[in-house]
Amino acid sequence: MKILIIKAFAAQGSLETEILGSYVKHIHASRPEASVQVCRPTSGEELPDPAQYDLLIVTGGAFDLLTTEPTPWVQSILELVRTLENGRPGGTKLLGICWGQQVVQLALGGRLGALSEGPRVGVQDIPLLKPQGTDFFGRDVLLLHKFHKRKIASLSDGFVPLAADYEILMSKSRQILTFQSHPEMSAEISQHLLDADTGFYTETASPNPAITMRGIDHAHDGEHVWARILEWASVP
Repeated sequence: MKILIIKAFAAQGSLETEILGSYVKHIHASRPEASVQVCRPTSGEELPDPAQYDLLIVTGGAFDLLTTEPTPWVQSILELVRTLENGRPGGTKLLGICWGQQVVQLALGGRLGALSEGPRVGVQDIPLLKPQGTDFFGRDVLLLHKFHKRKIASLSDGFVPLAADYEILMSKSRQILTFQSHPEMSAEISQHLLDADTGFYTETASPNPAITMRGIDHAHDGEHVWARILEWASVP
């Protein structure tokens, strides 16, 4: 299996190494033979031909897709998403993580919005929808790290939700799977992101009684989710 991680976040140095290393660790836990490469369009690298890969992963990031005109590197990812969704069945699959989910929806006709309560950071209980979400993941609820301020406000016609509130989405073609959460994240990464934050995520959020949030140190289902992701990615 050949996998390309498309880095959409700005962090460099040790934090970049830590985040990308977590992706690679989870991939190799299920597919030790997988070849994993990284493309950094935020640094001017051009996206390669997606047909070279079995799976593309668009990471989280902070570029404001809600109010900012897409820059050339963002535009290149939007065009890539459209190319993959319109491609042949059984071709390259796409996984979107947090910002990656948002850019997929923006590319294909969905709408984005801002979380009314402010930043959502921690481990959240994510109820799965029956039967599509529960059948796919083999359980009723997932506990996953969250680190975002924006959300999906309306869904592209080509997608079905696997979880409540558009938290996890699957394209009807089954070529694209996206999460608003961060299955790759750990308590350490979450804390390091908070330490590096300049005020965007450290503002106080209002309580949201509709969701259950836990601290960043709480146990989560990242390993289970990554095993299921790699299983999905391996099926033509």
